[in-house]
Amino acid sequence: MPDDHRPGLFARLAWSAAAGALLAAVLFLIPLPYIILGPGAAIDLSRAITVQGRATPPTPVYLTDVSLLPGRPAYYLVARILPGFEVLRRQAVVPRGMSDRQLEAELGDAMRESQINAQIVAERAAGLAVKTLGEFIVTRVLPNSPATRCLKVADVVRAVNGRPLARPDTLIHAAQSRPPGATFVLDIMRHEHPHRVTCLTYRYRGAARFGIVGTFRMRPVQLPVHVTFHLPDVNGSSAGLMFALQIYRVLTGTDVTAAGALAGTGVLAPDGTVHAVEGAREKIRAAVRAGAAVFLVPAENYPEVAKTPGIRIIPVRTFAQALAALAPHATGAAHAGSS
Repeated sequence: MPDDHRPGLFARLAWSAAAGALLAAVLFLIPLPYIILGPGAAIDLSRAITVQGRATPPTPVYLTDVSLLPGRPAYYLVARILPGFEVLRRQAVVPRGMSDRQLEAELGDAMRESQINAQIVAERAAGLAVKTLGEFIVTRVLPNSPATRCLKVADVVRAVNGRPLARPDTLIHAAQSRPPGATFVLDIMRHEHPHRVTCLTYRYRGAARFGIVGTFRMRPVQLPVHVTFHLPDVNGSSAGLMFALQIYRVLTGTDVTAAGALAGTGVLAPDGTVHAVEGAREKIRAAVRAGAAVFLVPAENYPEVAKTPGIRIIPVRTFAQALAALAPHATGAAHAGSS
């Protein structure tokens, strides 16, 4: 009878389902020591950034990004087979022990910091008075260092011996200004409350150090102009340069697109320095697909993209250098990709 075959059919279906689930688990759940960079998009910042009380010029200025995929067998195989992907060793770009969820959260924080840095740099370049406060956030206290007796993870250092942290290297320069074992007074925030602590330095790898690891950020105390960001799901710090250019051109009316639609990438520090990014090749491909005529890239990344055809490439080290290269009268600043 037909019903006699049902147990065997159900068993085969069950085994097929189990095999499919196992294959999916292998392809999408087993972690590999890689990060996959995939083709990204070009986002028109003339639609994504609003500067209060100012009209936005119509010519596009593009932020370019990449698709960041976790190291899983499925994505790894795709990246090895299809063009437009890049495979990076995870340890080269992600701190040891950081999970995918923690990485996503950190990239979100980096995006917010890039927006703040862009406002600081652009508004200052436009001649506006911007008041800022430098902060060093402690992420690690080195074992057996004097810092274990005065600082904790998540402490925010704001001044050393009464001197505000104006630059990322202020603490390093202060420590090295005196012999190891010297005493310094640090103004910190701990659990949102101000404290004043006394810390000693010690000799670490041949130089005087406090014995802390962390990140520096510049927090605006006063931004003269309010800027609003309307972005899709984009994270990371590499948009800072293009954010600042868009804000600056809206504030000043400066034509940064005299040579045509502009795209680019670059991590922007509060002092206007442009730092390297990951995924420069994927980002310039997105710019070409969007029809951009010019692509700004950190000077450190220029060798990666120098031979890209169909677009003019400008390597920059600072925001001021980018403005000078984009000025309508500028000549010789841009490098044409080979065809």
